[in-house]
Amino acid sequence: MNVIIYGRVSSESQDFHRQTNNLKEIAVQKGWIVKRTFAEKITGTTDASQRAEFRKLLEYVKTNNIEIVLVSEVSRLGRRVVNILQTIEELHKLNVAVYVQQFNMLSYENGKENPLVMLLLQMLSIGAQLEYSQRAERQKQGIQIAKLQGKYNGRKRNAIASREKTLSKYKDIVEMIMKSDLSVRRISQITNHSINTVRRIKVLTSS
Repeated sequence: MNVIIYGRVSSESQDFHRQTNNLKEIAVQKGWIVKRTFAEKITGTTDASQRAEFRKLLEYVKTNNIEIVLVSEVSRLGRRVVNILQTIEELHKLNVAVYVQQFNMLSYENGKENPLVMLLLQMLSIGAQLEYSQRAERQKQGIQIAKLQGKYNGRKRNAIASREKTLSKYKDIVEMIMKSDLSVRRISQITNHSINTVRRIKVLTSS
């Protein structure tokens, strides 16, 4: 099978070579022929259609008889589940499967979507939405209780500015926390940030 590799990291300080090298090794093990590798440094919150390398990947797929696109994890395709599903659907329309190393499965086989892979993606979406709603409700209830007890005066201006600045700096972590139920350790591995940093951001997003 002719395949191509797609790697992505969120910032200039990160390195995508570990992703792409691992995928090359997997391709060799499976007897797949890697025709080309596309990789870029851009936040996953940017739609795949707006990423230069991914646009090149789509054009290459259309004209080079590619059967599979290899990615290390679903998050490499994006941080928003809706966009991930749209991206995969676009590839499926071209009769191209996505191999997700994270699942060790193909999303598309014999002209049909793999129902297990699609279910895993949908579960991720539902879990993320549920967690976000519960967190927002807990925060709302906590503020109401604090107000009744006379302990809540709102955030000081400097504290708000500092919090927003920190969350803006670590958008990739914030997205993972808000959109998934992954562990702190797993988020640390995916985003290449320390566990302590992920814990700190998790506290800020829930406060």
